[in-house]
Order: sequence, then C-alpha cells, then structure tokens
Amino acid sequence: MNDLWLAGYEQEIERCIKIYDNFKAGSGFIRSVFDSINTYFKVHPDHAPPIEKGSLLPANSTDIMKKDISLVLRPPVDREPFCSVFKEICTTIVKTNLALKKNISNAIKMFEKYISEDSKMVSLEEIADLHKHIIEENIIAEDLATLIFTTTKYSLYKRQLKLIKEDLRTDLYEGGDCPVCGKKPHYGLLHPDNGAKHLECWLCGTRWVHPRVKCPFCSNEKREDLGFFTVEGNDTCRVNYCRVCCRYYKVYDARTFHVDGDLVLPVHNLASLGYDLLAGKEGFSPGSGLKWVNDEELSYRQD
Repeated sequence: MNDLWLAGYEQEIERCIKIYDNFKAGSGFIRSVFDSINTYFKVHPDHAPPIEKGSLLPANSTDIMKKDISLVLRPPVDREPFCSVFKEICTTIVKTNLALKKNISNAIKMFEKYISEDSKMVSLEEIADLHKHIIEENIIAEDLATLIFTTTKYSLYKRQLKLIKEDLRTDLYEGGDCPVCGKKPHYGLLHPDNGAKHLECWLCGTRWVHPRVKCPFCSNEKREDLGFFTVEGNDTCRVNYCRVCCRYYKVYDARTFHVDGDLVLPVHNLASLGYDLLAGKEGFSPGSGLKWVNDEELSYRQD
C-alpha cells in the first residue's frame, strides 16, 4: 500500500524516532497525515496520474541537462485531487488537535473562495496565492501552512512527473535547482557508498548529484564561505550554509547509520525541523523559500 504515494514512509518514521530527539512526540501526527494521503490514493488510484513524457519532455532534454539548465516543468494539477488531498490533511490535523478546528475551518473556507469550482485545473501560482492569503490573514500558523501546502503539492507532483523523472538524464545535471521543475532544494543526502551529495526536490521528488563544495543557491564555491553544523551527539543531519547568500539547506549523512533501502527524505525533513530553527537563529534563511519556522520562534540574532 505504501507505494501509492511515498514508499517506505512508515519504516522511515520509526527510524527517525530513534535518530532525532523530540521527534517521537510528533511522529504520530506525521504518520496520521501520511496515512490519510496514502488511503486517499488507495481509494482513488487513478487521480493525478503520471503525465506522458512526450507531452512535456523536450526532444533536446539531454543537451539541456548537460548545460545545467532546469526544464521548469510545473504543469497545473487537477482540481479534484488537489482539493481532496488538501481537505484530507486538514481533517487529519483537526482529529489530532481539536483546538485547531476553527482555524482549519477558516482555511478551508478561504480555500473554497480562491480555488474556483469552475476550474478543472489549478496552477502553482494559484496555490501560492492561496497560501499567501492564508498566512496574511493569520488563519493558521506559517509552519502548519507550509506542512499542508508542501505535502499536498508533493503528493500530486511526485505522481504526475514520475515518467518524466524516469526518462530524463539527470545524471548529466549539476545545477542547484531541480532539473525537472526548477524549485530550489530544502534537503539532500550524502550517499552511503561514496559520500556524494545528492539534492532532492521537495515538490516533485527528483534527486540529482550536486558538487559537495558549492552553494546550490548562489553557486559560490569558496570553501571559506561555505560550512555546515550539526547538533552535538547527532551527525546524521547537517545544516549546510553559505555566508555569501546567507541561505541554508539540510543534508542527511546516510553513512552514519545502517540504511536498509533508500532514505525517505521528506520524513527526515519533518523529523529535523529543530535544525531549521537553529539555522534561523544563526541568521540563515531557507534557500528553498519554505518557512518551517514561525517568525515568533526566532529570537533576535546577537552580533
């Protein structure tokens, strides 16, 4: 059942409970959210089907990859599955925290206001606009909004762009943005065999190799301006940062523990949000643009 949208997430949640302090308390909530999406696609396996590569993939895609240029493929999504997954996640949140019932209800009302029932498709721009208004109106906290919107979009785009990802020569690409959709990464990993840095797209799930000593956001390659930090006693998650652009992303060192199969990085990301808070307190902003930490949680930086 788990391959309906994110293979192996249940086992990864269990692994993350052992790796990251304080994740156990929130792991049940994350499992419930992921289970709700998995159940949805089990009931509706034909929703958000993979787009045929011939309709999107350029004939010269290999040459484009060699030039480290992203294809920036961001097709609109079907309104029905987008609305359904969004509401499934919201319903799950209310079940786990009744105190949020009014806030979530208001978020759904605004959702229905901005996403027209007359539209068969919904663009990323429309989704971003809805996200923006929900935050501006203080309907729900920004970190919760990021969880809802990011997870909803990921569940759909990962499925829709599946065939494109399988056929595209991402092994020829070393750019900082996702080679398929062009989004900036929030996380990646160090390969357990050779330590190569792989970045992974938070929107469509594409994974690609990127130079170890290079910022994916501003392309800075000066070692003295690049660095990372970990939390004492846990070397699994590294917060990679660049002093030139003052942005960060997280990298999970798969060499530090036994890996039985591939890592499910979206789970690791949610299990390590405390690292995002630490990065923010150090004055770094997420290069991905995803705000997993509320502004009020960040104290003023002491110079």
